[in-house]
Amino acid sequence: MRKARNGSSRRFSATSRKALALAAAIYSLGVGTASAADLSVAPPPPPTDAPPPLPPAPLGVFGADMPAAGRLTFSVGAQFSNLSHSVLGTQGISSQQIAATVPWYWNPATSKLRLIPQNIAIASQGVSLAYGVTKDISIVVATGMIEKNIDMLTFKGASGITPLGMSFSGTEGMTDSILAGIWRVYQDPINRIQINLGMSFPTGGTDNTFTLLQPNGTYATSRAFYSMQPGSGTFDLMPGIVYAGALERWSWGLSYRARLPLGVNPEGWMYGDLHEFSGWGGYSWTPSLTTTIRVSGSLQGPIIGADPLVVGKAPAANPTFYGGQRIEIFGGATISGKCIGVDAFSASVEAGIPVYQDLNGPLLSKNWQASVVLRWKI
Repeated sequence: MRKARNGSSRRFSATSRKALALAAAIYSLGVGTASAADLSVAPPPPPTDAPPPLPPAPLGVFGADMPAAGRLTFSVGAQFSNLSHSVLGTQGISSQQIAATVPWYWNPATSKLRLIPQNIAIASQGVSLAYGVTKDISIVVATGMIEKNIDMLTFKGASGITPLGMSFSGTEGMTDSILAGIWRVYQDPINRIQINLGMSFPTGGTDNTFTLLQPNGTYATSRAFYSMQPGSGTFDLMPGIVYAGALERWSWGLSYRARLPLGVNPEGWMYGDLHEFSGWGGYSWTPSLTTTIRVSGSLQGPIIGADPLVVGKAPAANPTFYGGQRIEIFGGATISGKCIGVDAFSASVEAGIPVYQDLNGPLLSKNWQASVVLRWKI
């Protein structure tokens, strides 16, 4: 009996060893199969990080910043500027000199100017929508409202330099509206080139009136001067091009944009061609804060034609006393909403002063300009 039990024990041990070996083989096969399956369905390695967004261009440069494809950017902003101190060419000229020596446009042989502007304050508010049609093409539509106020010094009588008094008047209304397209024609990791082409539509008025003190001591209401009108009254072609670059924290660029009227307005005049150039540099202190410095130059011809209802004896009533050359320097900053956890929001400011003016005057010179814009990406 003991031998039988020993034999059974040996058979059981042998059988157990075979079962264990078979289980181990199955387990090994299963593990290998599972590992292969795991490898076959494992997700690919995570993609490399996307390049950081391009630093924003200065506020005064059009056509540099574009929304992503399928995204909409809504902007609302305001701009303020001030003009004073009459300039003839590059030299200042006093109000008394103008009243004594500058002839009236409509009767230059016998009449001199009697109403001399002292100060003009301009404030405008605008809205715009930019939509990314593709990653390289976007469209922009913009319009706004504007208010212009003038301080006018009137000289007594038909001649002489005796001041009679001051009057304060102004105009307001809708500005011209703009529709433009932007096309990115080249881009590499550092540089990009973008072309823009727009059209200005005459939604702003050109027949606004104001009331001023006259040389005989009365007040008269007449059509406001050309520069006091909210709009131009013309359809204008607006072509432009932008080169911009960025490397690490630094950014830079050059831009050109023109405004070219296609014909006179119903009142019989149009602004001279306007050409604007800018060059800038920027530095991103943090991902949420970029500061810029920009140099801007502009060249504009005098008004072509004349409105027979703009008859005031003032420099601004003379269509040839418009345009000239100007160089300005601006400082600006853009703050992203990332710093407060709202990535879609940003705020930009820019302000500057002229450093050179050669005007077709006598014409009030520009003192300063400041702008602020709030943007929301939808």
